[in-house]
Amino acid sequence: MNCIKWLTAPLLALGLTACASYYPIAVDVNPAPAQVGGGVYRGQTLALSSADNRASDFIIQIEQKDKSPVVVGAANNLRLQMEQALAQGFSTQGAFIEQGANTRATLELQEVLSRVIRGHISYDVVQKVRVQLVLERDGRRVVKQYRRSAQQEFPGRLHPELAPVTEALNQQLSLMVQDILADRDVQSFINGN
Repeated sequence: MNCIKWLTAPLLALGLTACASYYPIAVDVNPAPAQVGGGVYRGQTLALSSADNRASDFIIQIEQKDKSPVVVGAANNLRLQMEQALAQGFSTQGAFIEQGANTRATLELQEVLSRVIRGHISYDVVQKVRVQLVLERDGRRVVKQYRRSAQQEFPGRLHPELAPVTEALNQQLSLMVQDILADRDVQSFINGN
């Protein structure tokens, strides 16, 4: 009988941790390159940098009734991914990205989160993305705020599949990059107007 108690405790603990470890600790985030037209800039130079000012570094939070939330991070550097997508977009539009350029742009991540909320036979996914772009040149400074949010429902009785959640988040991040690249105020500032 004592042997059974000795085996039961570790098996119970293993079973409980198996539920928590069902989800990966990180997922790949990779915003798609922006599909933008060229000819916006005629060889203007731009120094581009980024900062991650988010309160938390996880990007997915899974919420189930009577359970502690499970959080999932990004497997790659989200700040760098967004900066590279933006740099590629500016380059496609005709700008040259150079570190010592007189015109500077800093992309600041403020919130990137997908909340996965358990329903009866499905999961609601609420996504919020918020970034700020700071443009500077010759003592002049322009700050632009960008926000995107979306809500979707995914089927699932036991556990939500994270692949479609990650894909939906990638889509929001890609649209955010396109919003910045299409912003007339940004284009005007970089062009020196």
